[in-house]
Amino acid sequence: MKRHHLIQILIILSLIIVYEIATRMEWLDSFTFIPFSTMFMAMIDNFKDPGFVMNHFGTTVMEIVISFVGAVILGILFGIVLWRFDLIHHILQPYLMLFYAIPFFALYPIFISILGVGPVPVIMIGLFFSLPAVIVNTALGFREIRKVLVKVGQSFNLTFRQMLVHIYFPAAWPFIFTGIKLAIAYSIIGVIATEFILSARGLGYTISFAYNNFDLEGMYSSVLLVILIALIVNFVLGYIESLLYKRNL
Repeated sequence: MKRHHLIQILIILSLIIVYEIATRMEWLDSFTFIPFSTMFMAMIDNFKDPGFVMNHFGTTVMEIVISFVGAVILGILFGIVLWRFDLIHHILQPYLMLFYAIPFFALYPIFISILGVGPVPVIMIGLFFSLPAVIVNTALGFREIRKVLVKVGQSFNLTFRQMLVHIYFPAAWPFIFTGIKLAIAYSIIGVIATEFILSARGLGYTISFAYNNFDLEGMYSSVLLVILIALIVNFVLGYIESLLYKRNL
């Protein structure tokens, strides 16, 4: 394990221990804050309930995965289009840069009226919320490829498909992967926030339900589960990124 990873883990463990002591000693308001160990045990208890696993945890994971994978596939395709066609790039770039200024969750009723209730509107908001990050970074990555690499590929008479595989994608992947890492964060935010506001299933709904019923253990256990999902996904993506980096050295 690298030193900076060890330090990161020690920082998190230290914060958890300090928080646990502060809540046990009632240095923090016990009506608002509960011990970390209580949150953790409540989260474990939730997993013993098949209804929670299927209706809430499974639903949220499914919505995040579909919205994230859709954003990655569509984002890379649209990013390549923006790279290949300057006119489209110059037309759409200002809109993409301003996209996150739009209160996207306010559009949820429109998605419901078009797609009906259920997980589909949640997935669509998660997808559209994360899509611009992949598009912008993919287009930027391809546009930043050094010309000498392109000339090397052309000197070997590579076809466009071979150029994509051996030149363009390996050279652009640091930018593309940055977009992918942003996309998973935006997918999680989009899905959880939409469930919190208007859905009747998922972890966002359980947080909202527990909050409205003053169930602190239920609320914090779901929040903790969302944080763990984000940490695990980021760890997996970081591991994949390190493998790709070593492969391209």
